[in-house]
Amino acid sequence: MGDDWLVIKLETFSIPSGMGEAMATKILFSCQFSTAFGGVQHAMLDIVKYIDKTKYQPVVLSSPDGELPTIAAREGAEVQTAGVGKFWRYSLSYPLGTIRDLITVARKIIRLAREEDVKIVHTFDGMVFFAASLARLFVKGLKVIWLDSGFNLYPYHFQVVMRWCFKRAALVTTTTSIRQSQHFTEGLDPAKSAVTPLGTDFHLRRPRQYGPTAHPQRKATRIGIVGRIVPIKNFELFLRAARLVADKHPQTEFLIVGGKGLFGDELEYYNSILNLTKSLNLEDRVKFLDPVEDLSPLLATFDILVCSSHIETFGRTLVEAMALSIPVVATRVGGIPEVVADGETGFLVAANDAQAMAVRINQLIEDDQLRATTGQKGYERMLNRFDVRSVTKNWERIYERLLRDQPVA
Repeated sequence: MGDDWLVIKLETFSIPSGMGEAMATKILFSCQFSTAFGGVQHAMLDIVKYIDKTKYQPVVLSSPDGELPTIAAREGAEVQTAGVGKFWRYSLSYPLGTIRDLITVARKIIRLAREEDVKIVHTFDGMVFFAASLARLFVKGLKVIWLDSGFNLYPYHFQVVMRWCFKRAALVTTTTSIRQSQHFTEGLDPAKSAVTPLGTDFHLRRPRQYGPTAHPQRKATRIGIVGRIVPIKNFELFLRAARLVADKHPQTEFLIVGGKGLFGDELEYYNSILNLTKSLNLEDRVKFLDPVEDLSPLLATFDILVCSSHIETFGRTLVEAMALSIPVVATRVGGIPEVVADGETGFLVAANDAQAMAVRINQLIEDDQLRATTGQKGYERMLNRFDVRSVTKNWERIYERLLRDQPVA
């Protein structure tokens, strides 16, 4: 028959493309809050971007509105949409809307689990955690994870729902140990709990520069704060401290980067902050800027970052500043002491002490070497604890253990 027969036989029994290679496991990532784009959404997108796509194929489920679907697709995820994504609907004030969204999202998760062999659902807000827990009732073996980036401010009815979900979850993680301890009092089994801090990739995007030569072309020191302008962020503390700093250092400029709130009382608060800026005669010193998708270029122009919140679960912007070697001055609340090493990577002050905040800011303004050293130590702390690549590798280890039915905590 000759060599031609051998070629024909080899072609007949050749292995089709893709066979013999390990298929990537699909992980469903979901966040339904599309109206407000912030740290929660960024936390999810970081994992989607940096996950090893030869092992895990990210599928993102979100509402169709907002930036999230577009950004997720750009980062290489398969995008699915369902629900409405207006988070104020997930309350007793809108029971029909809440139930409708829950059913819609739960059914979508069930379909993806059955038809696309999704085995893990990694949720990033309480509403979709509830929906995924409902879906688990219909899909045997579905692993549900919740990364809780909130704090113990939930209404009682939400806490009751979460207790039900805790029993059905494979894992519930928090960004700091203080929130984890609250979970235990709320009924979470410690065997299902872990602390998983957020990460940053700002150090991978921007060149490192810190110290007195960081911005040689600018004479003024730039002090900035980042966050949605809502009461919990305590912008009045920042402004009162800014007034004290400006009295001592007239060349200092202040930036507030953040959008308005969504509700009536939040809009009233925004207007009160504008009025306070005027009453403190800071209109020529304080500049208000809208939030941007990529904060790193703007944040890199800061000399000092301030966080004045009444409460903060983690403080993602703090690690983003540390990634750029920028020292921080923040309030000693919530999970911030687990992020900022007081006296090393920045300074912590009481939540309503404008005088103490101004003293620490002035100290950094007046001492170039202190500013450089503090920025350097912040950068090192970020590399050790909050590098997005290490954070994502930790999540991959968690997924692997869950798929093998091994304990994580």
